[in-house]
Amino acid sequence: MLNRGVKTCILLFLCVISGQLCYAQSCAVPIIIDFSGKADTSTVISAARSGNCCGDNNCISFLIKTNPLTDMVNFNVDQITGASFYTIDCGPLIPIGTPACISGLSSIKISFCKPGANPVNYTITALKGTSTSGNLNLRQGCTGTMSVNSFQQSSITWTSIYPGAAGAYNAYLSQTTGVATVSVTPLSGSPAYIDYKVSGTESTICNMIRSDTIRVYTFAPLAATITPANPLICSGTPVTLTASPTGGDPAYTYLWSNGATTPSITVSTPATYTVSVNDQITNCGAVTAQAVVVAVTPVAPTVAPKSVCVGNTAILTATAPGGPYQWYDATTNGNLLSTNSSYTTPVLSNTTIYYLQTTNSGCTSTRTAVTVTVNPNPLKPNITSQ
Repeated sequence: MLNRGVKTCILLFLCVISGQLCYAQSCAVPIIIDFSGKADTSTVISAARSGNCCGDNNCISFLIKTNPLTDMVNFNVDQITGASFYTIDCGPLIPIGTPACISGLSSIKISFCKPGANPVNYTITALKGTSTSGNLNLRQGCTGTMSVNSFQQSSITWTSIYPGAAGAYNAYLSQTTGVATVSVTPLSGSPAYIDYKVSGTESTICNMIRSDTIRVYTFAPLAATITPANPLICSGTPVTLTASPTGGDPAYTYLWSNGATTPSITVSTPATYTVSVNDQITNCGAVTAQAVVVAVTPVAPTVAPKSVCVGNTAILTATAPGGPYQWYDATTNGNLLSTNSSYTTPVLSNTTIYYLQTTNSGCTSTRTAVTVTVNPNPLKPNITSQ
């Protein structure tokens, strides 16, 4: 008959060659499991039973460090037939697969005894008695929901706890007692975030009074405009429309009526263009902005040429199609000379070219060249007396 040490080595060898993570552990030296970092978590360990524990033999034990918010633990074993039980700290027998209340304990020792010493899989699960919905991101004026489960409904209370005094933002809630789900609607000017506490009595085997907190982050209402405000296609030149969103929770997404998904589009066809803008908050919906694009092609103005003698000025007058007008000289960049319908030149000594353009609804026509021809003065006649 093999002694216990030899049997343990053989079992450990069998675990290794099978590719499993497993242990062969006596009850006196429990397998340590650290669940302290998370209230809801689980692990699977393959191990063989080898030792006496809690007045029984063929046992294995696990020393579990628990999280303060863990209320229950569950213990399961595969490849086990017949009635089987586990104990916590050598207490009463608990059927395999039945959760046990461990609320308030920082560590527990689970022991399991059963004839046979083959490695099996043990599943140990830490359970939080209650759980809440996650934190919310909401635009001010939009509505979201918060919920809790595993509370006795009649015991549930909701209240804001930050900022300000308790209950300062309860008016944003649809209800404050007796419901597991509430609506919350932060109004314009809300703080950047509001913490809501939900409390109640668990509807679990622990029957503990518990509380949890949900944070509601608030953002200014989402709005969008399109620039330029009065877009024009001038003489066939395309115009670029740019959506300018404010508020909400960036980054923004865009959808234009022509199917584009970029912040800006360039268009060459007069029409009404709409953009739908959304942010990262998915339950408040998109906002829209609209731009009416107009095509304008101003008619080039007409003006009669002039002839003057050296040392004179010329009055140039536009005859069509109507102002406003801009008169320019012939320098490289063109200096603006006048915005009247007529322009009086300075005293001229040489033939000079001027340019005239007109505007219509913000669009500029092509420039019309106007030549002022400067003629020499006639010679005085030579008169001799007889």
